Amino acid sequence: MMDLKNNGAVIGYGHLGKSIAKTFNIKKYFDITGSSATLDEIASCRYIFMALPTPTVNGECDTNLTRDYCRQLAQYPQSENAIIIIRSTVLPGTCRAIHEATGLNVVSHPEFLSEDTLDKDASDPMLIVLGIDNSVLRKHVWSLYNASKCQLKVETDTVTAETIKYALNTFFTTKVIFANMLYDICQKSGADYDTIKTVLTKHPWGSGNHWRVIDKGGRGAGGHCLIKDLKAFQTYTQSDLLKLVDRINEQLLHESGKS
Repeated sequence: MMDLKNNGAVIGYGHLGKSIAKTFNIKKYFDITGSSATLDEIASCRYIFMALPTPTVNGECDTNLTRDYCRQLAQYPQSENAIIIIRSTVLPGTCRAIHEATGLNVVSHPEFLSEDTLDKDASDPMLIVLGIDNSVLRKHVWSLYNASKCQLKVETDTVTAETIKYALNTFFTTKVIFANMLYDICQKSGADYDTIKTVLTKHPWGSGNHWRVIDKGGRGAGGHCLIKDLKAFQTYTQSDLLKLVDRINEQLLHESGKS
């Protein structure tokens, strides 16, 4: 990956922010728990990664923190040359709204990291998605990954990139719910779920993951991201399918005691 020691910064220095900094050798970061640089200094950097939390509050994705820091950065004249790279999960249209409100160059670059393999996924990604509305920025943003061996690189617009993140996470959760339904059917009928699972994972039209029904102490799609993203996207889309998946998932989590 490109070395951004002198030309990169991270805003939001949690697990994701630290992984980004490690991947690109970034030394400047800003966080409410402690910072290595001021916002004035960060605004002078060419590449500014935003890795701030976007919790789901009352069923909606809360991007207030990301928007607020972008407004602050826009107050510094030197930020005119910066590329703001949004790594957080945000609803479709967020990057364009930030650009329209601030004039900043904003790119959607959703993360696809597992909590268990965070640093490896950041340094050696299996999927790179860059949402770029301004074609002038294209070569500058892709130069970050000139040395990457990733086989699946996708360039699209910001709205599509933002939607890809939600599409994957809600699809993963839907697969978990299907697997749990199939498991219960097998328990009642006497069918061997493990044999069926093997067929589904090995068939070329099947899927390799999300078939382990009992996982991390219970049933259902747990963890931080899948739950919050499902709720936010089903509110945004008002999809009957996603509402049903959310309801069944909550029931499985509750009944199995999984958080």
